[in-house]
Amino acid sequence: MAYRTSQKIQEMKDAKKQHIEESAAKVFAEKGYYQTKVADILERADISTGSFYFYFNNKEELFESLYDEMIQTYLSVLQDAIDTMKDNADSIAESITKAVSLSLQTFQTKKELARIMLISSVGLSAEFEKKRIADHQKISLVFEEIFRGLLQKEVIRVPDAKVAAVLFAGSIYSVITHWLQENTAIDLVEYSDPLIAYNLQALGIQCNDSDLTAKYIPIEIKNANHFHKESI
Repeated sequence: MAYRTSQKIQEMKDAKKQHIEESAAKVFAEKGYYQTKVADILERADISTGSFYFYFNNKEELFESLYDEMIQTYLSVLQDAIDTMKDNADSIAESITKAVSLSLQTFQTKKELARIMLISSVGLSAEFEKKRIADHQKISLVFEEIFRGLLQKEVIRVPDAKVAAVLFAGSIYSVITHWLQENTAIDLVEYSDPLIAYNLQALGIQCNDSDLTAKYIPIEIKNANHFHKESI
């Protein structure tokens, strides 16, 4: 019985922390990091000061927790696509399609966190900037590894796998950032087809309509965290 009580209490704590994080993500997305005060988060979450500091030492720690969560979610989604590339080199166009489609879908369903990862975190501090750059490099390395293998098998045609990986990841980031900064109701996934076609051509891969996003959207994102789709 003691174990059940303890488990219930832990579940309540987890739910409270989740509520604070969800509320903070919305405030950070609306006001930006510097303009957001702990008081703003308290008001949005409708909690006491004591409740906030029970879970987080300061807003910096909360912000970093949100950022890390988005990075880990994205890496998990990318790994699914990368595994497809490794196991299915003969259908690389479909694999690239899956990587791009899942990337855009992930950021669309987690718009508040996407703003934190790609906009609010830029130039936050020298220390955090190093972390942000390292995380982006980690994501590029995921693609570089698979591109090197595909280049050796002559599946893709690029001068350099590292540069191709940087440009591939960068094209996804650029489209997502553009979408976040636009005052429009357009779904991010509507950019999928042109973005996929662009990257396939850049990699020297022939594609047709059957290779594009229709067969991959919607897709249930594996290992998705508790943040749900909600427009800002």
